[in-house]
Amino acid sequence: MTEQVAVIGTGLIGGSIALGLRSGQPELLVSGYDADPDALAAAVACGAIGRPAPSAASAVKGAGLVVVATPVDAIADVCRDLAGAVSPEAVITDVGSAKREAVANGEDVFGDRFVGGHPMAGSERHGVGAADAGLFDAAWWILTPTSTTSADAYSRVARLASGLGAKPVAVDAVVHDALVARLSHVPQLTASALVDVAAAAGDRDALLELAGPGFRDVTRIAASSPDLWIAILRSNREAVLEALDGLRGRLHRIAGMIAQEHWAELRAFLESSRRARLGLFAKPEYGGPPVTLSFMVPDRPGVFAQVTTAAGELGANIEDLRVVHSTEGGGGRLELVITGEDRADELTEALTILGYRVERSAGSGDMTTSRLSD
Repeated sequence: MTEQVAVIGTGLIGGSIALGLRSGQPELLVSGYDADPDALAAAVACGAIGRPAPSAASAVKGAGLVVVATPVDAIADVCRDLAGAVSPEAVITDVGSAKREAVANGEDVFGDRFVGGHPMAGSERHGVGAADAGLFDAAWWILTPTSTTSADAYSRVARLASGLGAKPVAVDAVVHDALVARLSHVPQLTASALVDVAAAAGDRDALLELAGPGFRDVTRIAASSPDLWIAILRSNREAVLEALDGLRGRLHRIAGMIAQEHWAELRAFLESSRRARLGLFAKPEYGGPPVTLSFMVPDRPGVFAQVTTAAGELGANIEDLRVVHSTEGGGGRLELVITGEDRADELTEALTILGYRVERSAGSGDMTTSRLSD
């Protein structure tokens, strides 16, 4: 890990990253800036930030790794503000929950040194007061490399995520936005809508007092910050609308089953959903044991994007990745750890069609990353 990390934005995620870094590496200098002076002061008081700065540009001075942890709609402006302040050797990443625009803006400013990121962890609480050094333990940390991403930059951000206890996984930015729309953004809107339906029905106080743990669990995230969610939904508008259309269609179908008393059809629907839910979360590794895929790749732009896009389209989780530089020049060996035999089979077939000769083995070795190409 670099000797200094700068965190821009000291809310729940930024504060938790800073706390986790300082907890695991007490000697590491973590500088920070927040547009809200009170938030920055709180981050210093809780031990998250070791060197507070009066500006974002001042915070990144001397940092080898910069984490932009602002609301997603501020990432573009922050990147532009930092353009002349970040060291030429520094790597920059973000933690926004919508990736297509963030990655495009980051790469426009920093080129191959920008690596889009999104830790799949959080809370309905917000602010540095809710920060937790263990927030990312065992959580997926999505990275969105593109055809211009440096292998060195990718590996450094992946090590950041792993050092905080997370599991880095590479996903194409567009695929990421479609996935989180269904897994995070629409559930947030659904929770808010359920609370609104309950609160609007009859005696609100009596009704909510009777609410059981099921209602409380389903609607917990409705307590999240509205300002934060407006920024997220604005940044991922198209994917959210598409996911809402899918939900609308299913709710309409359910309403039709009930109205027409098609109980057998409704039971089949509920059973199918029950089995799908159990299948999604029955295995902590989302699909089975790890499988290592290994293949030679040319040393040219676009290799990462081609491979990660193929994996993302299949829903394959890349648990680890390394590039072994070829001593003979002209390329290297790319090794991916995929969860589940079925996904590994599908990805092997897809990569073979793309022209790669894939070798596979069970398990995941002790991976270290070396530079292939900038």
